[in-house]
Amino acid sequence: MPEKDHLILTAIGPDRVGLVEKLSEFLSRHGCNIEDSKMAAFCGEFAVIILITGEAGQLTKVARDYREIESETGLSIAVKAPSPRKTTEAFIPCTLTAACMDHPGIVHKISGVLRELAVNIESMETKTYFAPMSGTPLFQLEARLAVPLRTNINQLRARLADVQRDENIDIEIAVIAGFGTK
Repeated sequence: MPEKDHLILTAIGPDRVGLVEKLSEFLSRHGCNIEDSKMAAFCGEFAVIILITGEAGQLTKVARDYREIESETGLSIAVKAPSPRKTTEAFIPCTLTAACMDHPGIVHKISGVLRELAVNIESMETKTYFAPMSGTPLFQLEARLAVPLRTNINQLRARLADVQRDENIDIEIAVIAGFGTK
């Protein structure tokens, strides 16, 4: 099967019913496929990032015509061809979860350790919510990581344990099940 061409579309603007349908109809009409996407609504604003696949000519038409859907939806849209993929070193796929009472700097502390040890954050979601009984604001983080084989996983665990202790955060890191098995 031939290699597919890709285009990345990002959009942000006032949330309303039907935005996903409008965006997906536009892409479908141009003969393109939504391969991957992340969408969320925050405080009345909608945001999405979409990895689109299709033939080069179809993607060129999406890049040319996106202002049509931008004016129809009221979203601010940007399109970009992905950068050429660099040959990357081997890595271990892991998950990281963190939970604590909400306070500033949680993501900064955790991401700082990951950067120092050359660990890439491939995806991350965070949320705050209130404890049912006390109403205390709580924080939760879930991430998928690419830990290079050259990175000592025990050193990573120790560094995260330091953050856990210093910031009173429950942090767990785990190798994704099935890694290294056939």
